[in-house]
Amino acid sequence: MVNTFMSDNSIIFDKAKFKMDNGILFCEFINMDRTHRLQEDSVHKYIEAIKILCNGIPTPFLIDVRNATGTYTINAAKLFANSPELKLIRIAEAYVLSSTAMKLLIGAYKRIYEPATPFIIFDNLEQAINYCLESKKNHDANY
Repeated sequence: MVNTFMSDNSIIFDKAKFKMDNGILFCEFINMDRTHRLQEDSVHKYIEAIKILCNGIPTPFLIDVRNATGTYTINAAKLFANSPELKLIRIAEAYVLSSTAMKLLIGAYKRIYEPATPFIIFDNLEQAINYCLESKKNHDANY
């Protein structure tokens, strides 16, 4: 059974944390098992958490994978990429990472499954936050 904790602005699972702060959805994935593959059932739970926290409001995602290894199943990647709910609220993605392997994994995911959402890869949390804030400001100015 997956342990889940929920508060007003965050939802925490065993291997992921989602938090809404200052108009940014912070997504942190925690997994040091190199053989772990993100599965479709987990993605369904994560999408529900994202929907709750974003409440239908277009939001930049800051995705922190500095403490994550492993990969994803094809179905999990397709679900994250093609979820109608996420397509309506995801306006930009800032990835924060610290390994070449994760950079290659994110690059492949974006190229193959989800090239539409603007994104930048960072090794610095502060720069990623600034990118998200700027993305939000630009989006809000156009709507």
